[in-house]
Amino acid sequence: MSSMTTLTAAYEAAHHKAIVVDRSALGILKFSGASRLDLIHRMSTQDILKLQNGQGAATVLTTDIGRIIDRLLLYATSDALYALTGENHAQAIARYLMRYVFFNDDFHLEDLSQQTAVLGVYGQRAKTILANLFGPAVELPLHHWRRLSLDSLTVYLHRTDPIAGEGYFVMAQTADKETLWQRLVAAGLTPAGEEAFELLRIESGRPRLGRELTLDYIPLEANLWDDVSFKKGCYVGQEIIARLESRGRLAKKLLRLRPTAPVEAGMGITAEGKAAGLITSAAVGPQGPVALGYVRTAVLNADPPPPLTAGSVELGMMNDE
Repeated sequence: MSSMTTLTAAYEAAHHKAIVVDRSALGILKFSGASRLDLIHRMSTQDILKLQNGQGAATVLTTDIGRIIDRLLLYATSDALYALTGENHAQAIARYLMRYVFFNDDFHLEDLSQQTAVLGVYGQRAKTILANLFGPAVELPLHHWRRLSLDSLTVYLHRTDPIAGEGYFVMAQTADKETLWQRLVAAGLTPAGEEAFELLRIESGRPRLGRELTLDYIPLEANLWDDVSFKKGCYVGQEIIARLESRGRLAKKLLRLRPTAPVEAGMGITAEGKAAGLITSAAVGPQGPVALGYVRTAVLNADPPPPLTAGSVELGMMNDE
């Protein structure tokens, strides 16, 4: 694929134009059979039973005590349901789900991760640039999708979580990835690598599997409120999540942080010398250091909230900027 631009150039491109990033490490599973929607509905946080062809939703798989296993991005067709998993996590999710398939379920699962290329398009002008290729098809609700043609390629355009402005996935067969990449770059998207994506993700406050999305946290603490239905029937982990929502007593909350100097994931966060949380992701960009971290709500609710530090580094809250 085209050589990546520098971190600074990619950062500037995302904030003024748009970038393309290879996200093919994300897993993709195909669910088919009459029970496909019912099984994922009873296993995860979102109400998905009425998803129609072209629609999609984000949902979270949780343990019986409400802890995060993975966040799935679901895409429905007339006869199947596709799910994007966290990076390199498709096989683990497939094994987990199959444990809950009952004898009378009509549910079939296929791992398409190796066959599917996933390119992420992010930035302020992502929609405008993609509209030059796909026309009005880019006007999609969040997590909805369309099957389209690009020259001789069959591609799938998905609206996804915005980063640095807007977000899309453009998917195709792995064999077509290089051709698709070159076509997107020729359209005006700046090719960016993992370092730039990670910086922009952190700056935008988007949680990632293995960092903010782990068995240590529940979806509400990770700011995934829109991925949880509080009206649907039972699902794994519902009792804990519903109780925390109704009582408004989250133990911690994910924050965007602006350190005064570089920090690292895994560093403890303190307030007035006492443990207050944990840095989960960190990066340094053209605007300086950024980080994501969980902070105890008791600390955040203090009047006034005490200063936060990681080691000797002061931590400002980007949420308040």
